[in-house]
Amino acid sequence: MATPRPPLRIAAHNGAPEWGGAEIALCRLLAALQGRGHQVRLFCNRPLVAERAGAYGIDTAMLHVGGDLSLWSSVRVARALHRFEADVLLIGTFRKTLHLALGAKAAFVPVVSRIGMSTDTPRSAKYRWLFGRIVRRIVVSASDVADTYRAVLPHLDDDRLEVIPKGISPPDTPLDADAARLRFDLPEEGVVVGLVARLVPEKRIERFIEAVARVPGCTGVVVGDGPMRATLEEQARHLGVVDRIRFLGHLDDPWPAFAALDLLVVSSDKESMANTMIEAMAVGVPVLSTPVSGARQVLVDGVDPDAPPGRVISDFHAGSLAAALQGIVHEPALLQRMSASARERARTEFSMGPYVDRWEAALRGVARDRPKPKAKES
Repeated sequence: MATPRPPLRIAAHNGAPEWGGAEIALCRLLAALQGRGHQVRLFCNRPLVAERAGAYGIDTAMLHVGGDLSLWSSVRVARALHRFEADVLLIGTFRKTLHLALGAKAAFVPVVSRIGMSTDTPRSAKYRWLFGRIVRRIVVSASDVADTYRAVLPHLDDDRLEVIPKGISPPDTPLDADAARLRFDLPEEGVVVGLVARLVPEKRIERFIEAVARVPGCTGVVVGDGPMRATLEEQARHLGVVDRIRFLGHLDDPWPAFAALDLLVVSSDKESMANTMIEAMAVGVPVLSTPVSGARQVLVDGVDPDAPPGRVISDFHAGSLAAALQGIVHEPALLQRMSASARERARTEFSMGPYVDRWEAALRGVARDRPKPKAKES
């Protein structure tokens, strides 16, 4: 009988100033690892992130990591990791890698870097040194991001770079589309398309609104809040579609909003493998996406072209998005096939159990080789 392996003491850090998809994905992962008996602590730069993370049942602590010139940041990191007796440090924010990696090295704690955004690549000499020499393992969610890392770091050993696509746990209770539409005062008939995102520039929600305006017969739903809300509402008024664009605001539980949709749209200029893309698919909602990182891997590669779980447009133009939308929303039989395919692909390729299995193995593999401080000579 195999001897049970001891639990890990997993430290993680998130340096984001706000709460978004990357933070949600990290907290879901840490909560799942904690559920498997590992000791987890998430260090945060901002109280907002610590507060939201605490709702997942995760132990959180403040640990401010500054910019490159904030020399004491490395010392604070080393002390925090030493006090926690960490076996491994999981870095969740690319731009905080310098002091986190140096502090971990001083505390003899190996580093795993979780990379989401396709733009978070080690192009400068500083990051090439950090990821080439200090970070022990790099985990990316999409294969195109891995390709970029291999191009920038051609001498990186294969076992130091791993692709782990995201995993999702859909609600245990089936969602009722009719009840969801009634809850949000959406039309009972017709096609409802929507997106779930922070209302910030990089999500390019104005592109979504323009595309919906060009396609009669569908209702657009915007789930989320942020600094661009007033501008986007004004755009809908200017385009004369205020009656066809519904702003639902922030929802603590977005699952009913997914259930109300016939199609999810990702209109961003940049993404990691978007959480919302896989969440929608998990409840049978197909996806139409701009060519952001991970979209082809989720929606196109290895799927039946006659019943895809979604489509990826070739560029970032609102006209291209509108044309693709037009080709889907008025084809009910196609939408039905896409819905079934989306649900099945999410179940087989992006379920939470295998996702956590792979992350657990990645963290344990690094922690197992943890360097020990040299014993003092007598």
